[in-house]
Amino acid sequence: MTNKPNKPINLFDVQASQKIIGQENFLNAFQTILNHGGYAQGPETKELDTALANYSGSKYCSTCGSGTDALTLALMAWDVKQGDAVFVSSFTFVASAECAAIVGATPVFVDSKPDTYTMDPADLQRAIDEVKKEGKLTPKVVIPVDIFGSPCEYDEIIKIAHENGMKVLSDAAQSYGSVYHGTRAGNITDMTATSFYPTKPLACYGDGGAVFSNTNEENEMVKSCRVHGMSPEDHYDNVRLGMTGRMNTFQAAVVLQKLKVFDQELKDRYTIAKRYDNELSPYFRKQRILDNCQSAYALYTINCDDRDELMAYLKENGIPCGAYYPRPVHTQTAYAKWNTRKLPVCKILSKTVLSIPMHPYLDSDVQDYIIETMNKFAENKMNKAA
Repeated sequence: MTNKPNKPINLFDVQASQKIIGQENFLNAFQTILNHGGYAQGPETKELDTALANYSGSKYCSTCGSGTDALTLALMAWDVKQGDAVFVSSFTFVASAECAAIVGATPVFVDSKPDTYTMDPADLQRAIDEVKKEGKLTPKVVIPVDIFGSPCEYDEIIKIAHENGMKVLSDAAQSYGSVYHGTRAGNITDMTATSFYPTKPLACYGDGGAVFSNTNEENEMVKSCRVHGMSPEDHYDNVRLGMTGRMNTFQAAVVLQKLKVFDQELKDRYTIAKRYDNELSPYFRKQRILDNCQSAYALYTINCDDRDELMAYLKENGIPCGAYYPRPVHTQTAYAKWNTRKLPVCKILSKTVLSIPMHPYLDSDVQDYIIETMNKFAENKMNKAA
């Protein structure tokens, strides 16, 4: 058995890239901002817009204040409002349902696939049929979430949505850098929202986000809604409802620096994930990544019927872990009035999935210790069952 490493083990590592990039590069970038004084939506944000659009292969990118802002701005740009239905995953963070409610629409919750954990296209079709049959809401948008960094079944979801006159907004908060059938996140669906929160694959040192689109009209609407619905011709005429969604220029400078090492970090995440795939006991069911796709591995998540016992065991042995997400959104207090559908897979996943340490700077000896510790748990369990 590998000895426990002397250094702390981190579920995420939000600081290591500073050493790789060089702290002086961050400080020089910040000094430039202090000199020009454009602290909110300054020139660095425009530079980042271009860099991110180029990276994704999309025509347009507009940075904003957070991933939740990005989702909300996209819905505002499409004029989603009261009386509209927005179909959202429930086994995820609350933001995608929250943004639908913020603009006055009704979130309709959709179940997940038991192996990929992403939105189930078959249940999406059922949910749309139910809404149409009831006749009270207009199906408007689908928001599939690339949970833990893994792309959804977009071909099927897009086909279902477009056949029903709906748009698809990809929630790529955990998946920027992922690849779906040769296309990078940001250029797969009608619009895409992502987050640069510190624990994301491409991260800033606070809150930040971006909206990706491929039409000038959508991009201009996002930019207007980002600043209170302001007219581009007359800044004292707000021509639509909007919000304060500007990106802090300091955060844009951080993301620009981190883009320099992003491809290498993605490769390192992938290498660690493949080692987990190959060396962790089959007792732990691994998240299935779709064929011809690559996850960004924001989190590495296994599925275990003894999840809570495993979680306690790992923590006792100094290995941080997290249950993402122990309560599906449709079961949470603020969303109870929209809890109208049975989502059996979400219910199971919320009790069985566990995320273990995953970041590009996870040393090999730490990986050894995590794998051996988890496999010991699995061996004990299988011996007792024999």
